[in-house]
Amino acid sequence: MRSLSLSVFLLTLAGALPAVAGEWPSGAREAFIRDCLAGAKARHEEGTARRYCECSADRVAAEFSSAELRELQGAKQVPAPMHERLLKTSTGCLSQLNRQQ
Repeated sequence: MRSLSLSVFLLTLAGALPAVAGEWPSGAREAFIRDCLAGAKARHEEGTARRYCECSADRVAAEFSSAELRELQGAKQVPAPMHERLLKTSTGCLSQLNRQQ
């Protein structure tokens, strides 16, 4: 019976996770994508780079809180722990770089 209660709890928690996702401040998502494209277009075509950067922006919003997204917006230099999280979060989008347009 205990495992059933744990399963119900985990399912309830999983349903609540999307509600915890952060919301980009006005213009911040676009700025994130623009900065990402500046580096990605050096090695990839525009469409491929854009898919990767948009995927990364979506995953970052899902992983980071609204407060953290606001902190990223104004940062000249991202603190090392946050930078590590950004890299880890965006690795899920690497498949976008291998897709053909």
